[in-house]
Amino acid sequence: MNQLLSKTNRRKLSHFLSAWGAVISMIVAFVIFSILQPSFFFTLNNVENILRAASITVVIAMGTTFAFSCNVFDLSVGALATLGAAFSLTFMVWYGIPLPLAILLTVVCCMAFGAINAILVLKFKIPAILTTLAMQFIMSGLALTYSGGSVINPNRPGANGQEIVMEVPELFWKLGKAPWIYIIMLASVAVVAIFQNYTKHGRYLYMVGANPEAAKLAGINVTAYRTLAFVVTGVFAALGGVLIVARAGTVAANAGGSYLMPAMAAVNIGIAVAGVGKPNAIGTLIGALLIQVVENGLFMLSVPYYSIDIAKGLILILALLLSNLGAEDK
Repeated sequence: MNQLLSKTNRRKLSHFLSAWGAVISMIVAFVIFSILQPSFFFTLNNVENILRAASITVVIAMGTTFAFSCNVFDLSVGALATLGAAFSLTFMVWYGIPLPLAILLTVVCCMAFGAINAILVLKFKIPAILTTLAMQFIMSGLALTYSGGSVINPNRPGANGQEIVMEVPELFWKLGKAPWIYIIMLASVAVVAIFQNYTKHGRYLYMVGANPEAAKLAGINVTAYRTLAFVVTGVFAALGGVLIVARAGTVAANAGGSYLMPAMAAVNIGIAVAGVGKPNAIGTLIGALLIQVVENGLFMLSVPYYSIDIAKGLILILALLLSNLGAEDK
């Protein structure tokens, strides 16, 4: 009897750690860094820095969350965010396109790249990981070619001879600051969460991801939903790119590349949050916040920047271990 109770308690503990380990880790990390660096980490200004940095990761990761829901893997999202950043700024500065239309055109362009990924993967049957890896190189090259291999600065002519024909509206810069960047982040989370949990198409998306053959037999158009996943990834990459340049003020050659792995890590961490067991918007939000709290705290402790990725990788491995621990005990 005691052995049975002990086994039951272990199962409950493993389920609890699997479901809430990310949340607990985030709280513990925040408390530890606040104790170690109270005058720098535990300040309103720094909390705002954490939220602003996490907001961009969350927006980009919403596309990855959507894609992972139907088992679509896209490695090109970081490079696509770089293109989104470059397009959104230069459409205004170099071509005089008004702000709303510039952002809309940026989204359409990134959706087109997502559609190209879908065609290569779904029509020509090239594995997604290889297709999107190749597209990552292509998009990075396009971004470099478009910018002339230099930083795009809204106050200087382009390296390829482009002239400045329009000043960037002040509203655009406000998108990268509070409260707009938080509003865009929360709106992105809400849209994906509502789609996943309260629409039949969200349920179909999960069905395609869980068992595409069964979904096809049930009359679901598997190709259409996977195509949608690639295109939606492009939408959120574009929005992430807009936030990148609105926050930084310029576009570096690989501005979006640094968000690829945090976005994917956030999705994987979030799968286990609250015991959901599948990619979900709220879990991704928590995963992104956890990563950003740890990254910011390590910076505050003067940990070399080149060592911080080690901590990010360890966080992801720990999250996956906790997730698997809960799955094994079901």
